[in-house]
Amino acid sequence: MSAFEFLFSFYGLLLGLSIAELATGFSRAWDRRKTVPIGWAAPMLAIVLMLDLVSFWTNSWGIRDRIEVDYYVTLTAAAVALFYYFAATQVFPREGSTVTPTDHVMTHRRSVVIAVILSNLLVTVGFCIAMGFSWALLGYNLLLNLPYFLLLTAIGWLPSRRGVLIALGVSTALSLVYQPLMFGLARLTNLFS
Repeated sequence: MSAFEFLFSFYGLLLGLSIAELATGFSRAWDRRKTVPIGWAAPMLAIVLMLDLVSFWTNSWGIRDRIEVDYYVTLTAAAVALFYYFAATQVFPREGSTVTPTDHVMTHRRSVVIAVILSNLLVTVGFCIAMGFSWALLGYNLLLNLPYFLLLTAIGWLPSRRGVLIALGVSTALSLVYQPLMFGLARLTNLFS
Protein backbone atom coordinates (compact mmCIF):
# COMPACT_ATOMS: atom_id res chain seq x y z
CA MET A 1 0.00 0.00 0.00
CA SER A 2 1.41 3.37 -1.00
CA ALA A 3 1.46 6.35 1.35
CA PHE A 4 -1.27 8.02 -0.70
CA GLU A 5 -3.48 4.91 -0.57
CA PHE A 6 -3.03 4.85 3.20
CA LEU A 7 -4.02 8.53 3.45
CA PHE A 8 -6.88 8.03 1.02
CA SER A 9 -8.29 5.14 3.06
CA PHE A 10 -8.29 7.34 6.17
CA TYR A 11 -9.74 10.30 4.32
CA GLY A 12 -12.24 8.13 2.43
CA LEU A 13 -13.57 6.79 5.71
CA LEU A 14 -14.16 10.31 7.01
CA LEU A 15 -15.79 11.43 3.75
CA GLY A 16 -17.92 8.29 3.76
CA LEU A 17 -19.21 9.21 7.21
CA SER A 18 -20.29 12.58 5.83
CA ILE A 19 -22.23 10.95 3.00
CA ALA A 20 -23.74 8.47 5.47
CA GLU A 21 -24.84 11.39 7.65
CA LEU A 22 -26.60 13.00 4.67
CA ALA A 23 -28.34 9.71 3.84
CA THR A 24 -29.36 9.20 7.47
CA GLY A 25 -30.74 12.73 7.71
CA PHE A 26 -32.76 12.30 4.53
CA SER A 27 -34.03 8.93 5.76
CA ARG A 28 -35.23 10.52 9.03
CA ALA A 29 -36.97 13.29 7.09
CA TRP A 30 -38.54 10.73 4.73
CA ASP A 31 -39.88 8.72 7.66
CA ARG A 32 -41.62 11.83 9.04
CA ARG A 33 -42.88 13.16 5.68
CA LYS A 34 -46.58 12.54 6.47
CA THR A 35 -46.47 14.77 9.55
CA VAL A 36 -43.57 17.12 8.70
CA PRO A 37 -43.14 18.06 5.03
CA ILE A 38 -39.62 17.56 3.68
CA GLY A 39 -39.66 20.46 1.25
CA TRP A 40 -36.91 21.06 -1.29
CA ALA A 41 -34.26 23.02 0.59
CA ALA A 42 -32.74 20.25 2.74
CA PRO A 43 -32.56 17.60 -0.01
CA MET A 44 -31.09 20.14 -2.43
CA LEU A 45 -28.51 21.31 0.12
CA ALA A 46 -27.65 17.65 0.76
CA ILE A 47 -27.14 17.15 -2.99
CA VAL A 48 -24.89 20.23 -3.22
CA LEU A 49 -22.82 18.96 -0.31
CA MET A 50 -22.66 15.42 -1.71
CA LEU A 51 -21.51 16.72 -5.11
CA ASP A 52 -18.84 18.79 -3.39
CA LEU A 53 -17.67 15.75 -1.42
CA VAL A 54 -17.53 13.57 -4.52
CA SER A 55 -15.68 16.24 -6.49
CA PHE A 56 -13.02 16.51 -3.82
CA TRP A 57 -12.68 12.77 -3.65
CA THR A 58 -12.22 12.42 -7.42
CA ASN A 59 -9.96 15.46 -7.73
CA SER A 60 -7.72 14.11 -4.95
CA TRP A 61 -7.41 10.87 -6.83
CA GLY A 62 -6.58 12.78 -9.99
CA ILE A 63 -3.49 14.40 -8.43
CA ARG A 64 -2.45 11.42 -6.29
CA ASP A 65 0.99 11.18 -7.91
CA ARG A 66 1.83 14.71 -6.83
CA ILE A 67 0.79 14.47 -3.19
CA GLU A 68 3.62 13.95 -0.72
CA VAL A 69 2.06 12.37 2.35
CA ASP A 70 3.35 13.78 5.62
CA TYR A 71 1.99 14.98 8.94
CA TYR A 72 0.70 18.29 7.58
CA VAL A 73 -1.00 16.73 4.56
CA THR A 74 -2.71 14.23 6.85
CA LEU A 75 -3.70 16.98 9.29
CA THR A 76 -5.10 19.07 6.44
CA ALA A 77 -7.03 16.07 5.09
CA ALA A 78 -8.48 15.50 8.56
CA ALA A 79 -9.48 19.17 8.87
CA VAL A 80 -11.15 19.13 5.45
CA ALA A 81 -13.02 15.93 6.32
CA LEU A 82 -14.13 17.28 9.70
CA PHE A 83 -15.47 20.48 8.12
CA TYR A 84 -17.39 18.34 5.63
CA TYR A 85 -18.70 16.09 8.39
CA PHE A 86 -19.83 19.07 10.46
CA ALA A 87 -21.61 20.49 7.39
CA ALA A 88 -23.31 17.15 6.76
CA THR A 89 -24.61 16.99 10.34
CA GLN A 90 -26.25 20.41 9.96
CA VAL A 91 -28.30 19.76 6.80
CA PHE A 92 -31.26 17.84 8.29
CA PRO A 93 -32.94 18.21 11.68
CA ARG A 94 -31.98 15.81 14.45
CA GLU A 95 -34.15 12.93 15.62
CA GLY A 96 -37.01 14.25 17.75
CA SER A 97 -36.93 17.76 16.28
CA THR A 98 -40.30 19.24 15.40
CA VAL A 99 -38.95 21.79 12.94
CA THR A 100 -39.40 21.18 9.21
CA PRO A 101 -36.28 20.39 7.18
CA THR A 102 -36.75 23.66 5.25
CA ASP A 103 -36.91 25.72 8.45
CA HIS A 104 -33.88 23.83 9.74
CA VAL A 105 -31.91 24.65 6.58
CA MET A 106 -32.88 28.31 6.75
CA THR A 107 -31.55 28.40 10.33
CA HIS A 108 -28.38 26.32 9.84
CA ARG A 109 -27.37 27.06 6.23
CA ARG A 110 -24.68 29.58 7.13
CA SER A 111 -22.86 27.00 9.27
CA VAL A 112 -23.01 24.54 6.38
CA VAL A 113 -21.80 27.11 3.85
CA ILE A 114 -18.94 28.33 6.04
CA ALA A 115 -17.76 24.74 6.64
CA VAL A 116 -17.92 23.94 2.91
CA ILE A 117 -16.08 27.13 1.94
CA LEU A 118 -13.36 26.44 4.53
CA SER A 119 -13.01 22.88 3.20
CA ASN A 120 -12.73 24.15 -0.36
CA LEU A 121 -10.20 26.82 0.58
CA LEU A 122 -8.02 24.24 2.35
CA VAL A 123 -8.31 21.94 -0.66
CA THR A 124 -7.44 24.76 -3.07
CA VAL A 125 -4.34 25.74 -1.11
CA GLY A 126 -3.36 22.07 -0.76
CA PHE A 127 -3.81 21.52 -4.49
CA CYS A 128 -1.61 24.52 -5.26
CA ILE A 129 1.09 23.27 -2.89
CA ALA A 130 0.95 19.80 -4.47
CA MET A 131 1.24 21.31 -7.96
CA GLY A 132 4.22 23.54 -7.00
CA PHE A 133 2.92 26.58 -5.18
CA SER A 134 2.86 29.99 -6.80
CA TRP A 135 0.66 32.98 -6.08
CA ALA A 136 -0.43 32.95 -9.72
CA LEU A 137 -1.60 29.32 -9.43
CA LEU A 138 -3.44 30.08 -6.20
CA GLY A 139 -5.09 33.14 -7.75
CA TYR A 140 -6.06 31.15 -10.84
CA ASN A 141 -7.64 28.36 -8.77
CA LEU A 142 -9.48 30.82 -6.54
CA LEU A 143 -10.78 32.57 -9.67
CA LEU A 144 -11.97 29.23 -11.08
CA ASN A 145 -13.82 28.53 -7.84
CA LEU A 146 -15.23 32.05 -7.46
CA PRO A 147 -18.63 31.30 -9.09
CA TYR A 148 -19.11 28.35 -6.73
CA PHE A 149 -18.05 30.40 -3.70
CA LEU A 150 -20.47 33.16 -4.71
CA LEU A 151 -23.29 30.63 -5.05
CA LEU A 152 -22.46 29.17 -1.64
CA THR A 153 -22.50 32.67 -0.19
CA ALA A 154 -25.90 33.27 -1.80
CA ILE A 155 -27.18 30.02 -0.28
CA GLY A 156 -25.99 31.16 3.13
CA TRP A 157 -27.13 34.76 3.09
CA LEU A 158 -30.02 35.30 0.69
CA PRO A 159 -33.04 36.32 2.76
CA SER A 160 -35.74 34.50 0.80
CA ARG A 161 -36.37 30.77 0.61
CA ARG A 162 -37.01 31.08 -3.10
CA GLY A 163 -33.64 32.76 -3.64
CA VAL A 164 -31.93 30.02 -1.63
CA LEU A 165 -33.67 27.32 -3.71
CA ILE A 166 -32.60 29.02 -6.95
CA ALA A 167 -28.99 29.28 -5.71
CA LEU A 168 -29.10 25.60 -4.69
CA GLY A 169 -30.39 24.62 -8.15
CA VAL A 170 -27.76 26.67 -9.98
CA SER A 171 -25.05 25.30 -7.70
CA THR A 172 -26.16 21.73 -8.43
CA ALA A 173 -26.17 22.36 -12.19
CA LEU A 174 -22.77 24.04 -12.01
CA SER A 175 -21.31 21.13 -10.04
CA LEU A 176 -22.67 18.56 -12.47
CA VAL A 177 -21.00 20.34 -15.40
CA TYR A 178 -17.96 22.05 -13.89
CA GLN A 179 -16.55 19.35 -11.61
CA PRO A 180 -16.24 16.61 -14.27
CA LEU A 181 -14.56 19.18 -16.52
CA MET A 182 -12.08 20.08 -13.78
CA PHE A 183 -11.41 16.41 -13.04
CA GLY A 184 -10.65 15.85 -16.71
CA LEU A 185 -8.29 18.84 -16.75
CA ALA A 186 -6.50 17.57 -13.64
CA ARG A 187 -6.01 14.15 -15.28
CA LEU A 188 -4.80 15.83 -18.46
CA THR A 189 -2.33 17.92 -16.47
CA ASN A 190 -0.96 14.73 -14.90
CA LEU A 191 -0.53 13.12 -18.30
CA PHE A 192 1.62 15.97 -19.62
CA SER A 193 3.70 16.65 -16.53
